[in-house]
Amino acid sequence: MPVGIEYVQDGIGVVLFHEGVVTGEELINAISRVYADERYPRLKYWIGDRTSCTEFVPDTNSFEKIAELNKKESARNPGMLLALVSPTNLQYGMSRMLQHLAEGCLFRTEIFRDRASAEKWIQKELTSAQ
Repeated sequence: MPVGIEYVQDGIGVVLFHEGVVTGEELINAISRVYADERYPRLKYWIGDRTSCTEFVPDTNSFEKIAELNKKESARNPGMLLALVSPTNLQYGMSRMLQHLAEGCLFRTEIFRDRASAEKWIQKELTSAQ
C-alpha cells in the first residue's frame, strides 16, 4: 500500500506513511479514511511522512481536492497540528503549493525536511498547549 495509516500515542496522533510511488487518488483515499475515522476529532496532530516516497505524482486537481477536504474537515478539529515531511525539493514545493491552496484551513501546518524536526515541533507545540 503506497499510503499507510498508523494511529500513535494512544490515538492523539496519526501518521500517513508515503511509500514508493504515490498518486493523487491514493493520497485522497487515505486522507478520506482518516477523516471518516471516529478518532479524527480527538487527534492533536497528523504527520504526512514522505521519507520513503520514491515518486510523488499527485496533480494539481488532486491537491485542490485535498485542500478543500482539509479546509472543510479542519472545522471539526481546529488547531490540529499538521506536519508535512518533504525531504526532496519537489516534495517540499508541492507541500508549499498545498499549503497555499488550503489557505483558510484551521490546521496549524508546517513543512519539514525530516521526520525528527517534525516530531520536535509537535512535541514543543503539545507541551506548550498544556
